[in-house]
Amino acid sequence: MAKWQDFERCPHCGLDFGTGEGDRACSWGDCAYLPEELNVFCDQCRFNFYTMEGNPPCPDPLGCEHSAGPLEHVENYRRWLASRQTAATAP
Repeated sequence: MAKWQDFERCPHCGLDFGTGEGDRACSWGDCAYLPEELNVFCDQCRFNFYTMEGNPPCPDPLGCEHSAGPLEHVENYRRWLASRQTAATAP
């Protein structure tokens, strides 16, 4: 199992790493502990490849030279989120 699959939020953290919304348990802008494999934001312009929201300077964010990594991370994030939701509903 990849290390990112075992990632757990800090206690009391309500930040949604995919949307960037929610209450943080710390004063960090981004989670300092989030594995790179779950980072769905462009490192250059912070375009969100999970929600497809943002204000990218390039005309086609999906074709941007910086999109490959975050696009791969979107699937990782979906799998990680699904595993957390499944664990929360398990008896």
